[in-house]
Amino acid sequence: MSHTALHVAHVAAIGPALIYVGAQHDSLPEGAYTALLMTGVFILFYHAYKAWLKLKNNQSAWVNWIHVFLVAPLLILVGYYKNDAARRYFEMIMLLGFAAVGYHGYYLIRDSMLA
Repeated sequence: MSHTALHVAHVAAIGPALIYVGAQHDSLPEGAYTALLMTGVFILFYHAYKAWLKLKNNQSAWVNWIHVFLVAPLLILVGYYKNDAARRYFEMIMLLGFAAVGYHGYYLIRDSMLA
């Protein structure tokens, strides 16, 4: 996936979805929790693998570690505990959504100005 496509995906879909999860914490449909749990497990293994590859090639893996140690555990926790998860975890997910939109939006704008 190109960097531009990755940025667009995070600005247009992933960030808003995380914001929605955080904002609707008390009225999410049951299937959303299953999706969060499965997505968290996928992100955990995918980014751990990507970090391992980068470490083998002496590249920086900081973005992957953020996903392994912050994003994935939050999604897994909320997906597992569902409505019983503390509100602060939903708010952390919402903050991750805003961060994703801001971070990837910045790079979309920057890259479009440089092109």
